[in-house]
Amino acid sequence: MPRCLPRFRPSLLAAAIVLSSLATHANAQGYQLPAAPLASTLNRIASDAGIVLSIDPALTAGKTAQPVSGDFDALTALGKALQGSGLQLVQSSAGTYSLAPLVQDAVNLPSTSINARGQADGSAEAGYRSEAVRNVGALGGMSLQDTPYSISVVSKDLLKNTQSTSLDDVFKRNPFTQIYSPKNAGYASAVSIRGYSGAGNLSIANDGLRYSTGYDAGNFIEEMEQIEILTGLSGFLYGPASPGGLVNYVIKRPTYERYNSVTLGNAGGENYYLHGDFGGPIDSEGTLAYRVNLLTQDGETAIDLQKRRRQMVSLALDWNVSDDLLIQFDASHKKSETRGLTSYWYFGNQSFRPDANDLDNDKLYSQKWAFSDSEHDRVGSRFNWKLDDVFSLRGALGYSQYTQEYTYTGPTVYSAGSYTQPLYAFAPVETEETSGNLFLDATFATGGIRHKATVGYQGNVARSRDYTDYIPYTPGTYCGVAGSGPQYQDVVCGATPFSRTPQVDKPAYSIGHGDQRLSSRTQSDNVLIGDVITFNEQWSSILGLTHTRIKTYSSNFVWNEAFGTPLAETTYNESETSPNISLIYKPQPWLTTYVTYIEGLQAGGIAPNTALNAGAAMSPEVSKQYEIGVKASIGETLLTLALFNIDKPNAYTNSANIYVQDGRQENNGLEFGITGKVLPELTVVGGFTLLDPEIKKSSIAANEGNKPTNVASQLAKVYAEYDINAVPGLALTGGAYYTGKQYSDEANAHSLPSFTTFDAGARYRLPVADNTVTLRANVSNLADKSYWLNSSYLGDPRTLTFSAQLEF
Repeated sequence: MPRCLPRFRPSLLAAAIVLSSLATHANAQGYQLPAAPLASTLNRIASDAGIVLSIDPALTAGKTAQPVSGDFDALTALGKALQGSGLQLVQSSAGTYSLAPLVQDAVNLPSTSINARGQADGSAEAGYRSEAVRNVGALGGMSLQDTPYSISVVSKDLLKNTQSTSLDDVFKRNPFTQIYSPKNAGYASAVSIRGYSGAGNLSIANDGLRYSTGYDAGNFIEEMEQIEILTGLSGFLYGPASPGGLVNYVIKRPTYERYNSVTLGNAGGENYYLHGDFGGPIDSEGTLAYRVNLLTQDGETAIDLQKRRRQMVSLALDWNVSDDLLIQFDASHKKSETRGLTSYWYFGNQSFRPDANDLDNDKLYSQKWAFSDSEHDRVGSRFNWKLDDVFSLRGALGYSQYTQEYTYTGPTVYSAGSYTQPLYAFAPVETEETSGNLFLDATFATGGIRHKATVGYQGNVARSRDYTDYIPYTPGTYCGVAGSGPQYQDVVCGATPFSRTPQVDKPAYSIGHGDQRLSSRTQSDNVLIGDVITFNEQWSSILGLTHTRIKTYSSNFVWNEAFGTPLAETTYNESETSPNISLIYKPQPWLTTYVTYIEGLQAGGIAPNTALNAGAAMSPEVSKQYEIGVKASIGETLLTLALFNIDKPNAYTNSANIYVQDGRQENNGLEFGITGKVLPELTVVGGFTLLDPEIKKSSIAANEGNKPTNVASQLAKVYAEYDINAVPGLALTGGAYYTGKQYSDEANAHSLPSFTTFDAGARYRLPVADNTVTLRANVSNLADKSYWLNSSYLGDPRTLTFSAQLEF
């Protein structure tokens, strides 16, 4: 008589793992199976493992398998594919398997990677705990608990329920990230991770494909399935990248059951949006499927006179050519416009900085016509092809073209109690990027040792074109010159008290009409070989070697044309071979410990527009990192702990306003994270970072041993939800977010005080006919606290966001 596998309990974990391993008569192997028709995925897993599985077509008709990414035994892989299907695996006395409807007291599989309640991966019901990482760079998908790196997975449910409309909303809640520049400041995403900060310092990938920082303005949260934040070095995994960390965006893939969702929401102030998300099969066999996301957003934000507009059309297609070959396509068009950019503050002397309480955090201290516009077009394709029982091939290719333009006025303080507003105007910059990868994987065994070997290539080429009249240069055109160039000309003349926020007409200037020329070209090529080695159930290792080459050309002709300074063209072609060595030990199936050493090469920094050597490119940098970590799945909660040491060259704008690469920055730190249900009704997502960053070997003796600027040594954040059992579908939400003291100058003579903000909200999910409506509301910065986000930006004011989502 068929019997259902028993409900998983933590006390039976070790025994269940052993029994499931014996039942499968198969070793763990690597899986890279995307969402696909359920029967197709189940048959593929069972056939590869030699399991006899009987499937009733009536049970699987129209159902979609969950993605299966990582190293699992066959039963665990089957259970992952079945998650959320309403079906369970049952075993007969003869050892064969079949499917049956899920019953209340049954669980798909007795494994640490299967949620005891059978909830979908990363869902609110699962406490937002995700079991798998879709892309660990060159290694592909892996079990989150078994990755020897510090990775946070932000699931689509958490993105929806926190009403996230930008990466800022993600960084705000992540305990390992500190926001550097807010979304409406007009720059690419910037964040401090593991003590490394600065505008445009964030490394970006989309479904494992690397892109430059500027590309990130075209990533909209609304088209993402999940977001994976890797803190620390990622050279072996992704190629050249910032040592602080990398964000991998996972784009929504087609659904194989009809899915329709429409959300009407408010992102704060009078800024409303309408988002549609639609998916389903194209044919009855599920060979072709689609996903379409549409977005329109417009209106004034919670900051007076500031407006934000976004538009998006995003399409994804899956073609299941056969059980062994999947080809995917995606394309998108996006526009983003901001008027009244969030004010960027500059202090000639940090002692002139006012207390944040003396300023109005909901007022615009720049001009309402200051703007940032971007337009992005993207096309891409990827494939997964299982060649035979040993080899599989996977690859991807993406192309993007985008244009960015901005003009802003930054409040500048050279005397206590008053400010001026210099104008910074820049013509559009057009960029093209091509990114690709190709990997051959081999799964085999040598004696009792299992291997998943990977050899491959990943690369990126980015080309930017500027106008010769990139900036306006007509001295005295406006109302006075405070510096040596037009970007320093004041649109607000004289010293204005902090209590006033004067608005003036936009000056008449003309840019972007000259010739266009190549201003920069960067090419990175990464050839690698790696092996995930499993010695036994307790011990495994990841060994890898990557050879990276960076070729760069840059020209300062835009500054040469404007100021008559000598033309400087920088080129370099440098390479480095970098290792990755990881040792993983699992004393218990629910507990993973690891040690990792990794190196990485990254392109040197580019001098910012405000530096006297604007546009100058620094030489490539080599960084090194040691990390010791622990990951534990306790009940329905994942706990993580990582100790790390990172050493890299230091780059900054010195007191002479010249961007230089000088000395080293060594950061030691500890990260603790928690994700999951600590009680049946209580979900907690949070943690803390303790950091000891230090400048070493600096040519400026006074800076030796100092802390880097705009880096907090302590972060502590928690987001929580509590389900009200008396009112099914109702959950109370809230959070507390602490950022410690930061230094605002290299000499560490001035600092910014720590701050804590609070959120409070609620969510109500209710059935309407055969559909579902979810109402969400949240108040961020509940106490309307005024604070300096860092040395350049004020924190956001109290903001109410709300939305209504209909799924049908």
